[in-house]
Amino acid sequence: MLSIVIPAYNEEKNIGTTVKAIAQELSGRDWAFEILVVNDGSADSTIAVLEQLEPRIPELRHVENPGPHGYGYAVRFGLTEFIGDAVVVAMADGSDAPSDMVVYYEKVMEGYDCAFGSRFIPGAIVDGYPLFKRVINRMGNAVIALLMGQRYGDFTNGFKCYRREVVERMQPLVSGQFNLTIEMSIKAVAQQARYTVVPTSWCDRDAGKSKFQVLRQVKLYLWTLLYCMVEVRVVPRIAVPARKSATQRNADLL
Repeated sequence: MLSIVIPAYNEEKNIGTTVKAIAQELSGRDWAFEILVVNDGSADSTIAVLEQLEPRIPELRHVENPGPHGYGYAVRFGLTEFIGDAVVVAMADGSDAPSDMVVYYEKVMEGYDCAFGSRFIPGAIVDGYPLFKRVINRMGNAVIALLMGQRYGDFTNGFKCYRREVVERMQPLVSGQFNLTIEMSIKAVAQQARYTVVPTSWCDRDAGKSKFQVLRQVKLYLWTLLYCMVEVRVVPRIAVPARKSATQRNADLL
């Protein structure tokens, strides 16, 4: 089963469209899925929208983040609640393409431990990304890639897929805001998880206001990067073995 974890704060104008688009794209596959929305203390009608949809979309369920609140806290709570063998973290505003979630899970079923999305490689589509935010993004990701010795250039992108065991081995997660995106990415790479990079589609939200504030997050990102670099050097790296195919498992039994 694939789990989609979606943190949501005051997303009444977007969450319905987002959930329905994901359910439509994932339905009819030869694998199960769940859409887990983590309500992060919304003061609008986000919960009401979800309650109306749940009888019509059996794969949908929502939980309430008891707090503290913030993107990272909501995702962390969702990571204690999902039931799939792999999980995708996606945005409630519909900026992440559901079709990319399918590609992610197909890569995991091929044997990868993670599928990392990238918005800035050939094949990716980006619509409405602010220029200032893009410049800061490219600079920050270049620094992280250099420090981690990786060619991957979108560590700050939270839209990724992880096997359950990778999530378990990156604990404890300590970030409470959008800095969780780089903490999860760096910890997965540090444990030598096998990942593949997928070009993804990103579009700006149709309604509502983004909760991401670039300058406010810079200090948090720097703190998280320092924390992760210390942990990478102190904690021994643990390789995550690729899951064997059915043929390989049968051969082992013989």
